Amino acid sequence: MANNVPMTREDHWSRPVAMAPDGQWISLREVVDEEPARFSFIQLTPEQQSELVAERIQQRPVFDVGILGLGVFSKKRAINEVRARTRIGCTLIEVEQRMIALLLERAREGTL
Repeated sequence: MANNVPMTREDHWSRPVAMAPDGQWISLREVVDEEPARFSFIQLTPEQQSELVAERIQQRPVFDVGILGLGVFSKKRAINEVRARTRIGCTLIEVEQRMIALLLERAREGTL
């Protein structure tokens, strides 16, 4: 039996994807519409990357991630893992880095 529960559409446009020179987070919409001076994800320090990912997770309306053998992680636990840069946290950071790159690409192509 298929699960036909509708997926909620997330607001990717308002979530941060980069950092301004003054240390403020910059949303996807701002990056695409305004092309402000910014530090991209890969230009951020590891600590800044952790904080950006923690902020992106915090802003998600729902966040539960299942990891084989470890169970389901709540939003709070995921943020703690990211900030502590544990092995799981580093994996979540890498996933978000890829997500940000994909979102930027699709937004610029107009396919988001």
